[in-house]
Amino acid sequence: MTPPEVGSTSSPITPPEAVPVDRVPPRGRDWRGTIGRVVVPFLPALVFLAFWEWASGRLIRELYVSRPSAIAARLVELGASAELWHNLAVTGEELVLGYGIGVLLGAATGYALGRSPGLARVFEPYVMAFYSVPKIALAPLFIIWFGIGIGSKVALAGLMVFFLIFFNVFMGVRAIDRQLIDLARIMGAGQTQLTRHVYLPASTPFLIMGMRMALPYSVIGVIVGEFTASTEGLGLFIHEASASYDPAGVFAGIAILLGFVLAANFAAGRLEARLLRWQPTRDRGAVSL
Repeated sequence: MTPPEVGSTSSPITPPEAVPVDRVPPRGRDWRGTIGRVVVPFLPALVFLAFWEWASGRLIRELYVSRPSAIAARLVELGASAELWHNLAVTGEELVLGYGIGVLLGAATGYALGRSPGLARVFEPYVMAFYSVPKIALAPLFIIWFGIGIGSKVALAGLMVFFLIFFNVFMGVRAIDRQLIDLARIMGAGQTQLTRHVYLPASTPFLIMGMRMALPYSVIGVIVGEFTASTEGLGLFIHEASASYDPAGVFAGIAILLGFVLAANFAAGRLEARLLRWQPTRDRGAVSL
């Protein structure tokens, strides 16, 4: 660069101000933020477990709440028991069947009534009336109809899942902008194209949210059915532990159910991320009943 000529009106070019070294964010320290994001959510649970361990036997009788250490020991003991794995397999089969049947029937019924205003006017009052009936109260009736085997638990879990899926899909189909449908028809889209390119993408977020919401309800349906009448299953194990005043066994069974629900919810979240790649992340959480 040549110096400016004498008498020139142009001002000399000054170099940009150097950034102080201490203000430059150091590289390689992102691992601290990552560890913080992973550890911080577990801190309340760790504090609660530590307080529980200390309070058991001091503030409240251990007969009622046991101890986290005793529950962990019971989980290790049960892990080596073939009986637990058999009960867990039975409960898992009931959950998968009940949940799957409830999702399929709820999605199909919600889609059909959402697409047809005439059918919705006729059947929606009946659906709402049946929805207001406490599902738990139907457990004895299902046992009479389907016996004490797997059928009654699948029916109860499927019924509890059905309504959540139905209402979510029904609302998703009804919430589609009519102008978008009319525009697709003007462009020559038939019923198959409307279903594939308009209705299904628009209602998928509602379906995924309903599936995630229905997970704990399917567990409730199965466990209540096993509490009522059953010869095997994790619910029967929890019921027998409660009847024998074994709080460690009860909490161990609850912990296994909690782990199952968390794993299933994680899988549903991965499915949601895969199916809704086209949707902005901030819009996915806006779907609710």
